[in-house]
Amino acid sequence: TFLRDSTLGLTEIAWHWEKPQIFLGSPSILRLKSGVLLASADRFGSGFLTERNVSVYRSTDNGNTWSFQAWVKDQYWSNLFQVDPSTKEIFLLGTSRDGPAAIKISKSLDNGLSWDETTVLHGEIKGNSSYETGPTPSLISNGFIYRAMERLAPPLFRWGVDYQAVCVYAKTTSDLMDKRSWTITEPLPFNKSWIPSNWEPKPEAPGYLEGNMVEGPDGQSIYNVLRFNTRPYVGNKAIILKLNQAENIFEFDSIIDLPGGHTKFVIHRDAQTGIYVTLSNPQTVKNATDQRNILSLCSSKDLRNWMEHKVILHDDTGFDMADSIRYTGFHYVDWHFDGDNDENII
Repeated sequence: TFLRDSTLGLTEIAWHWEKPQIFLGSPSILRLKSGVLLASADRFGSGFLTERNVSVYRSTDNGNTWSFQAWVKDQYWSNLFQVDPSTKEIFLLGTSRDGPAAIKISKSLDNGLSWDETTVLHGEIKGNSSYETGPTPSLISNGFIYRAMERLAPPLFRWGVDYQAVCVYAKTTSDLMDKRSWTITEPLPFNKSWIPSNWEPKPEAPGYLEGNMVEGPDGQSIYNVLRFNTRPYVGNKAIILKLNQAENIFEFDSIIDLPGGHTKFVIHRDAQTGIYVTLSNPQTVKNATDQRNILSLCSSKDLRNWMEHKVILHDDTGFDMADSIRYTGFHYVDWHFDGDNDENII
């Protein structure tokens, strides 16, 4: 039998046939002051053997159609951002390759048409100072720009277990292409003592990754909200760390219930209401800690108590639930508030 096509009406930015084992992922999106949309993605897979790079795409019709715009060499797991939307300066901040790797930033001076400036900010490939991340947001707050990363500690470099939370930050008025402008926090390893004693079964390989730097409800304090791997314990959990910028360290704050906290998510705070919003993949099936076939909109007033409001995307192709979880993922979604007074989402 043949599965029916989806009727969700999604707009395709870029696609690659799966047989050559070349895949696109880790997207980021940015709207320019002109209204033009930019989107970025990594290429990866056993069939992609060239240097790692980010591909940048452009839409001039509000995302209805897209065209390839540029390659950004030796850049990976990166997010698009601007410090000053009135200029043509655009940045990509991530790593130099699929990690563990160095932290790296690239810059365009012409609205993303070309990317001639690039700087390794910190670290090395698979050494004592190497990092992984996802295209999580760069937060601009109170004159600084903050970006969460994870150090992947040697010698075992185990996914999740050996991740240590860090943040790189710089003054927005500084030269972001000068590595001396940036500070990196002391790495904070995951501590098993944070796990409540009544959790059963105990997580097999607990760890955190792909953090989101966000303002606290007071608008002054800065937090890192991280995806939390609790398999086989129930998902939908996240970890909050507080940035102590004076001491240049993270401090453990809490473990929270967050629908979809077991997979990568993006959090933004609405400037008008102060409400936090995310699009995430809630786990709805017991023991399905890899479930990503549902995308929901969730919000919080205080960063700690989250409510799921609406399923935005779901699998309508006819798969049963087990196969849908196995084959379908509405995941690694990037988004921003959009429109006049930020009343929309793109």
